[in-house]
Amino acid sequence: MYKSFYQLHSKPFSLLPDSEFLYLGSTHRTAYSLLEYGLLTEAPFMVLTGDPGMGKTSLLQKLIADTRDAFSIGFLTNARYDVDHLLPWILFALGLNNKQVDPVEAQHLFANFLAQERARHRRVVLIMDEAQNLGVKLLEELRLLSNLNQEKTLQLQIILSGQPDLQTLLRRVDMTQFAQRVVVDYHLQPFTEEEVAHYIRHRIQLAGSTQPLFSAPACALTYRLSQGNPRLINQVCEMALTYGYAQQAARITAKLLAQAALDRRKNRILPLAELDDLEELAAGKDAEEPDAQESIAQSLPSRESPLQIESQQPVGAAEPYYQRGMTLRKSQDYIAAIAQFEQAARDPAYHLRAFGQIGLCYRALGLVPQAVAAFRKACTDYNAPRTQSLSVRYLLGRTLEQLGEKPEALEQYRLIFRTDRTFKDTAVRLSSLEGDQTREAGPPGTQSWGFGQAWKHVRQLLKGNS
Repeated sequence: MYKSFYQLHSKPFSLLPDSEFLYLGSTHRTAYSLLEYGLLTEAPFMVLTGDPGMGKTSLLQKLIADTRDAFSIGFLTNARYDVDHLLPWILFALGLNNKQVDPVEAQHLFANFLAQERARHRRVVLIMDEAQNLGVKLLEELRLLSNLNQEKTLQLQIILSGQPDLQTLLRRVDMTQFAQRVVVDYHLQPFTEEEVAHYIRHRIQLAGSTQPLFSAPACALTYRLSQGNPRLINQVCEMALTYGYAQQAARITAKLLAQAALDRRKNRILPLAELDDLEELAAGKDAEEPDAQESIAQSLPSRESPLQIESQQPVGAAEPYYQRGMTLRKSQDYIAAIAQFEQAARDPAYHLRAFGQIGLCYRALGLVPQAVAAFRKACTDYNAPRTQSLSVRYLLGRTLEQLGEKPEALEQYRLIFRTDRTFKDTAVRLSSLEGDQTREAGPPGTQSWGFGQAWKHVRQLLKGNS
């Protein structure tokens, strides 16, 4: 309805999970890095929680898309505590069986599958969405399945995603054995006001618009109504675009958005925040609202940019693309170099090297956020040689430091240190950033994702080398 009016090729604020539209705010970036860490370090169990609508499923879909070539992944969304056994659902999710089988046969099928994947040097990853619905019995079944891992070879990893009730469930006394195996545990937080503005611009641009459709005051009001919850942001923005189309408004103002929110809030079904000034905003006059999103637009690549247009050249023969990219980069023609490296990256054998070079080109252009995104993409190649992988992860850490994202840079250096304690100056950077984090966070033990004890051990190792 409004798509043609606003020149959009798709709905920017659909309620369906869509990893292509995923916006990685600070909390989602941290969650994704931790899930990467868990996969890289062979964590038996990982737990991701967040309130309804926080984007957990979209984040998991992105993880699946980025890692499906390296792992055998089963994704379950509809298992419930009142089923007798979970394993038949797991077999179905992995494409191993679609018929009813008894528990013994199901166990045999699953054990054989793990052995086959081990022979192919592939791990199996089970992702359980809405895991708060499993209950103690089925979680215990998952724990027992993890015992199929061989003594020195971890073959099965499990990711549990759910609402805060999952945390409550795992804190029960009778869940102690399970909780002790959880290596990664992270709770998604809502977007900040600034991130909401970036989120809106991000999705509008991906849907096809080259102009900011929402004014800065409208973005600020969206934050107040949604409290930073992505699903509620989508609801607010979707109805605002519908009202905008009905009024033939060229852009969405705070007044128009307030009118839409007032109408939607009448039946008290949509849980928007109560705002005392909403009626006043809806009844007020539209001032000439400055386009405060121009600075945001600068941090996002233009949809019309040649970097976003997929080449029509055939896949294969990546080496010439890569070498041309290197020549262009040395001559400081970074835009043309990126286009060549993107072609090379289509060959899995060049994935890490090509995206690493793309990141370096973006850094040279001063486009630091785009550099971070390229380095992150490079780091999803889990089959790359160790030295190359560590080098790109180190570049990611340095670039995150440049952005002022010290906690995330610290995560990357920890991953490197766990693999190679002597890599470049990683140990020094760890020591420096850990000291900064301790001063900023206050008393020990307040870190949110449980590396406190591990880092004490790291510092002891560092002292032992001095």
